[in-house]
Amino acid sequence: MPRSSRFEPQERVAGKYRLRRLLATGGMGEVWVARNEATEADVALKVLLRHRAGGAAERDVEERFRQEARLSATLAHRNIVKVFDLVEEPDGTLVLVLELLRGETLHDYARRLGPRPALEAVAIVAPILGALAHAHAEGLVHRDVSPANIFLAIEPDGRVIPKLVDFGIAKRMESVSPSLTVAGDVLGTPRYMAPERVRDSTDVDGRADVFSAAVVLYELVTGVCPFAANSAAGSLAAVLERTVDPDPRIEPRVWLELRRALAKRPYERHATASELATALRTALGVTEDALEAALQATLPQVTDTPAEDVPRTSLELIRSGPSPRLLRRRVPGLAWLAGAGALAAGAAIAALVLGRGASRPPPAPAPPVLPASSGETAAPQRATAAPAEPPATALSPPPAPASASASAPASPSAAVPRPRPLGRPKPVATTPGF
Repeated sequence: MPRSSRFEPQERVAGKYRLRRLLATGGMGEVWVARNEATEADVALKVLLRHRAGGAAERDVEERFRQEARLSATLAHRNIVKVFDLVEEPDGTLVLVLELLRGETLHDYARRLGPRPALEAVAIVAPILGALAHAHAEGLVHRDVSPANIFLAIEPDGRVIPKLVDFGIAKRMESVSPSLTVAGDVLGTPRYMAPERVRDSTDVDGRADVFSAAVVLYELVTGVCPFAANSAAGSLAAVLERTVDPDPRIEPRVWLELRRALAKRPYERHATASELATALRTALGVTEDALEAALQATLPQVTDTPAEDVPRTSLELIRSGPSPRLLRRRVPGLAWLAGAGALAAGAAIAALVLGRGASRPPPAPAPPVLPASSGETAAPQRATAAPAEPPATALSPPPAPASASASAPASPSAAVPRPRPLGRPKPVATTPGF
């Protein structure tokens, strides 16, 4: 019988993967950083834990877990997360061995920074369209393209590479099944699902992923998902009935391509993901090199939140419902404080230099340094992170900082500059929300 209790650090899985630390946990599984003792390489382990005695719903989840391994292993593309192996413990526990990514999901990135310029948004989505084109060429439909399943990975050299993750509900085009499981749960994220999937159609091909990618792009530029609603059923109805209006933040030529990709009928959309990518680049009037430069100018962040600080209910590893929750991570913000401290130190030194030569009384002798009493140490000050907000239905921009004073002048020169991070944070291990 597969285990229902969590693993422990230093435990060995499949005889060679030594668990190092827990990244996240959810209702049906865990994600760990592990060390392959044979190769000394770090990997991510996605563990499926069983919590029920059995039944059709649980067998369906287990089959999707196995399917993710089978289908992902057939794909080889730089913008698709690598799946190395699927192992089964003697007790029946399934463990998926994945590439360990460092960075953040597009969902987190957009919530942190708000609406993005069209050039940056297309630079992020275009590689994902390339990944979809590769999957479609292999006969696979992803069926769950969303900001939660796009990961902005940071390579060791600092290069940013968007990755498409989670092929758990992907299907081969010649055997695409209806969108509902035997238990009646929707497979996918409703507000990004193509209309033909909402209609429970078996005639689904790569154009369904084209529709979903267009929804992601619209949301990334405007900060609002065009089919957001208060419930999953409301989002499904919006996908079928709501007409998406143009937004002033979307350039007219880009909007023409987005409107086509968001067509309700598949035959009115771009025929392939590659066609949409080319059309977007042409609409912007930029080269592939310009898109690549815009991509590398983005600043996805990596967190250093210890595993024990991750809220235990903030991630659903194996999604069996329509509204997956994402791992909210604490963002380190000490780099700009260091910069401010350096400026203050420089000002102090300058004051001393300018004041040299002026008459001043001799400095008083320093008081003697008394030895600290036994057991007393200086407690370091720790910044308290703000509580994570519940997942929003739209990628809304962060609120503007409050004014320091109501009487402050409104001129640009009086505006207080917002501190910026000094360079990209040093990558530490994290993994996409599965």
